[in-house]
Amino acid sequence: MRIGMLIIGSEILQGKIVDANTVWLAKFLSKKSLELQLTLTVPDQESAILEALKTLYTHCELVFCSGGLGPTKDDITKETLAKFFNKSVHFSEQAHQNAQANYQQFNRTLPENHGYSFLPKDFIALSNPAGFAPGLWFSNGQQHLLAGAGVPKEFSALIDFHFKNLTKPYLTEQKPFTLLNFRTWGVPEERIFKEIDPSLWIKLEAFGSVSSLPHTLGVDIGVKVDDVDDSKIQMIKEIIDQSPIKKHVWHVGFESLEEKIILEAGKRNLTIGFAESCTGGLCANRLTNISGASKVFWGSIVCYDNSIKMNLLHVKPETLQNFGAVSEQTAREMAQGAREALKTDYAISLTGIAGPQGGTSEKPVGTVWMGIADGSGVQAEKFQFNGDREILKMRFSQIALFKLLEKITYRDQE
Repeated sequence: MRIGMLIIGSEILQGKIVDANTVWLAKFLSKKSLELQLTLTVPDQESAILEALKTLYTHCELVFCSGGLGPTKDDITKETLAKFFNKSVHFSEQAHQNAQANYQQFNRTLPENHGYSFLPKDFIALSNPAGFAPGLWFSNGQQHLLAGAGVPKEFSALIDFHFKNLTKPYLTEQKPFTLLNFRTWGVPEERIFKEIDPSLWIKLEAFGSVSSLPHTLGVDIGVKVDDVDDSKIQMIKEIIDQSPIKKHVWHVGFESLEEKIILEAGKRNLTIGFAESCTGGLCANRLTNISGASKVFWGSIVCYDNSIKMNLLHVKPETLQNFGAVSEQTAREMAQGAREALKTDYAISLTGIAGPQGGTSEKPVGTVWMGIADGSGVQAEKFQFNGDREILKMRFSQIALFKLLEKITYRDQE
């Protein structure tokens, strides 16, 4: 079955929020050997929605729709869907009961004039496991529609809950495929395929479609194999193992850097802490976004001002005076002070210049010193990056997490 996605929301096109539902849906479908063929994003305008639906149903049989199901004036999705499918909008007792149940699950009373009890004729209202607005299902045998609220947690919960039962009668058995993902760091995309291993793409392409996706300080090399063949999968892995790119591969899979750190540290019963100046707690935030972080992550000391570096981390005043806050010496003392204060196996420090002010010819914007302290001592390393303040903070935290993972996994070889 060919599948499309319609994202409705003026706020997305205005740059106020980022669409997360397409990413989630693509991953959700891939686990079921299904793929998105086409996605369109339109404002909350009837004409735009109608035109998008016409395009989508030219190429797809099943269309997912997110957004515009709420109670406000700009939520016109139901009325527009009714117009597209030539249906009238009417009061539905089933939709009314559904809306009441959605509110009751949060101990709320369904307000008057909410509009949730009205839906296009022949549409089915769907319970919303994570919110108030009912979802929608419609099928005329050839065209199928599954719509949910635009809020990511509501959209994902609704699709996950209803997808199987609603689509089962229409989905033929799908030919399985395998997605292999090799996550690299430390080399840009052009160097991988132009210098490090110019024949890599061609070698991998013999087994399936190849993709390359750059991330912050890393690149994902993907191979999609149109069946589940263990021998092919093994040969693909051997190509990577025998390639010069192998030393840059930190994970085979789709788990994030943060997830990998939590997993590997947990396996080894290691604890982690941070002393963050220029990143302002970003490293701690990223790790604590992962379930299970409490098993390995002890805490972070955000030491933005020099007084905190001295009072909580015991950085010597003369170190700051003689070498400055952004220096090898300060990074080393910050890491050691954090390890002693937090009682962790590893402590990572970051002190740098995120800009746009504060740089000098000796220490330009984008300079960062990272320290790492463990039972064997303290090390520090300097890095230089480009970008605006937000990008630099992310790059600073990314290099720190990569180096932390490297230290954790190399521990077994020490």
